[in-house]
Amino acid sequence: MPCRHHRPLLCLLVAGCAGSAAAAVNVSVDAAADVRPFSPLIFGINYGDAARNAVIGYPLRRWGGNSTTRYNWQVDVHSTADDWYYENIPGASDRSQVPPLGNAADAFVSATRGWGGEVLLTIPTIGWTPRADSPQSHPYFAGFSVAKYGAQQSTDPWDPDAGNGVRSNGTLITGNDPHDTSSAVTPAFWTPWIAHLQASFGTAASGGVRFYALDNEVMLWNSTHRDVHPAPTTYDETWAKALAYGSAIKQQDPAAQVLGPVTWGYCDLFGSAADDCMDGSDRSAHGGLAFVAWYLQQVCANPLPGGARVVDYLDLHYYPQGQNVSMSDDDSSATAARRLRALKELYDPAWVSESWLADLGDFDANHYSKPQLIRRARAWIDQYCPGTRLAITEYRWGNDGTASGAVAQAELFGLFAREGVDMATRWVAPEANTRVERAFQLFLDYDGAGGRVQGSSVRAVSANVDQVGAYAFSSGARTLLLLTNKTASAQDVNVAFAASPGAQWTLYGFDASQPVHEIASGTLAGTSLSLTALPAMSASLLVISGNDVIFRDGFD
Repeated sequence: MPCRHHRPLLCLLVAGCAGSAAAAVNVSVDAAADVRPFSPLIFGINYGDAARNAVIGYPLRRWGGNSTTRYNWQVDVHSTADDWYYENIPGASDRSQVPPLGNAADAFVSATRGWGGEVLLTIPTIGWTPRADSPQSHPYFAGFSVAKYGAQQSTDPWDPDAGNGVRSNGTLITGNDPHDTSSAVTPAFWTPWIAHLQASFGTAASGGVRFYALDNEVMLWNSTHRDVHPAPTTYDETWAKALAYGSAIKQQDPAAQVLGPVTWGYCDLFGSAADDCMDGSDRSAHGGLAFVAWYLQQVCANPLPGGARVVDYLDLHYYPQGQNVSMSDDDSSATAARRLRALKELYDPAWVSESWLADLGDFDANHYSKPQLIRRARAWIDQYCPGTRLAITEYRWGNDGTASGAVAQAELFGLFAREGVDMATRWVAPEANTRVERAFQLFLDYDGAGGRVQGSSVRAVSANVDQVGAYAFSSGARTLLLLTNKTASAQDVNVAFAASPGAQWTLYGFDASQPVHEIASGTLAGTSLSLTALPAMSASLLVISGNDVIFRDGFD
């Protein structure tokens, strides 16, 4: 049986081919079971360098985050809010046209559509936008002027009048005037922006912006944007804004798809900002329903004229809360193992989070300490608003240079496909030639010639998910199998197929030291294949074909 080696660490097991010391992990694959078509929109990102994004070919790019909650499209100015001294930062310098030529939003859409990617654009719903007369150079308008509100703990190094809103004694400044930086607006302020985008790029149905998100992390407005929205956001306010702004979007562009409520993390799955995390008087006043469940209930109970829904995608954010798991360069063995175990927070109903989420307890049907985020969200969808799609538009499982973060990212794609996520955008696009970028390349261009993973997720079962993750896909005449080695040592894997998947196989993959490359190839006879010494902390993609139909290019 042929076994061509591009690296000596992996080959088809034959007599005399030595394996690793540990016992092989058994993996079973059944391409006829658990078939779930998945969308290429799960391979999306936030922002990123436009030129590099075009090289990778990300199918979806999100314009989101804290700065988009207050973006004035008419003058191309955004507020930095709590991220940087509540300042209004200008973009384009020529304001003789509306919107200004070269504005950031147009450039974002143009670049993304230029490589064929879809755009997810945030429509602010907070009711405030940066003032049109915002200065184009320092000193900028700032939410907490030192001259007006007194000395503060910290100021912008480049603008000593822009404070952080905290007095020298540590108390928060309250009662400031939102008009210092911002103007009140209604949904009518945004429909001309959508009309401009339609005129510039086409409608949602004809190649323009298809996806609009209803603001960003609304349950954090009273902290992130407290200079204009100091009151905690409630169930009713969030829904009222969704109905008003979502209706305006759909009226302007009926084919547009709307996402909401854009949660910030775990607590606001269950309660509003007024409830200060999970349970409180606001939740009690709404039948005791978890916030997201109640929100979904409102979506289906309040259709637009003609039957369309005001929200099409349930939009959630999720950052694992374990120590150094999410936004960290830590790649130590302990953190790597914890980071990879945290993947279970997305799907395992028995898994208790290794973070402060465990302290929330398991005293009622919500099982707070056991996140199972995707399955929880899908169950709420099925119960309260069937047919709603699921989006996770911010997440991160480690910084770009972490080997375990790259393996986690590859496995996340398998989980998104298997568990029924319809759209996902990592915060943010990985830097060029980093380890995490390799995970995207493995799915979007594994052979360097446009070969990508698409089609349907099918059944794959690993006998030891803490050692080797297994995720299978069916695409035309191809069967593809993702294998993630989550350990610090090489792993042998025995793969058993329910039926013959084809005759030719090729293995691609990456590890901590090697980018995505072809590792080995051969001929498969029968329904079993044994692979030896999958590299430590690696992701491998086995591609098996018979009479192959290769899918390349495009994001259909």
